[in-house]
Amino acid sequence: MGVPMPVTAKHESSIPVHGENHGPNVLKAHGNQNADPVPPRFSVLADDRERESGIAEILQARFNVSVTEARLAWGDYLIGERLVVERKTAQDFALSVIDGRLFRQLQHMHQHVENALVIIEGSPVPPPTIALHPHAFKGAILSVVLAWHVPVLFSTDSTDTALTLWLIAGQFQQFQQEISLRPGRKPKRFRSRQVHIWQGLPYVGPKLAVRLLDRFGSVEQVISAPDDQLMEVDGVGQKLARTIKEVVSAGSGQTGSGP
Repeated sequence: MGVPMPVTAKHESSIPVHGENHGPNVLKAHGNQNADPVPPRFSVLADDRERESGIAEILQARFNVSVTEARLAWGDYLIGERLVVERKTAQDFALSVIDGRLFRQLQHMHQHVENALVIIEGSPVPPPTIALHPHAFKGAILSVVLAWHVPVLFSTDSTDTALTLWLIAGQFQQFQQEISLRPGRKPKRFRSRQVHIWQGLPYVGPKLAVRLLDRFGSVEQVISAPDDQLMEVDGVGQKLARTIKEVVSAGSGQTGSGP
């Protein structure tokens, strides 16, 4: 998808939190009200039109999440500056299918958002008051997942949605920390840049890239090495050696055979 989305009218959240000393640091360590406040583990940007849902309040009070309000261009929550979450009640999801709003939103997110997720809150079937057949409801969900490549999660209520957002923030942060050198990161050291180049080849991970550079000393030497020398490196067989050669020597209109 696209670049992280812009936001406007950003301001610190004024959502009240139960109890005294309102703010993101209201939780106390191990339930001891005399202990120092526990710093928020995660930060979430919430669209100001989501205030009535009470989810931001729950995130702050129960899960120690720092919430900032903004008028988001797309979605209802922004996690890690790259993951956009669109929350819909079952009724709103059904209505958005009927009036076409859902697919317009998906189109905009597809154009401008790098990672997106839809959470449907409440019943996994349309309310009986909505003139939408359950098959159409489920078909729309499948379209979101299969046609637009946006995952869909279900939650039972606002508290469950807040829990889901908290878990997502934790997993997303862990994923960002554990992501390999190649995707997204811009290495600064010279050797790291060399490894970064070789991880762009098919079937070459960070460990194999290091072994190739340890054996040949430079990217140029790896490129010019004959197949039999490449095969001396642990993890490189005849097919992978051939694939490496095809990729580094092929023109833009050619395709390789793969290992």
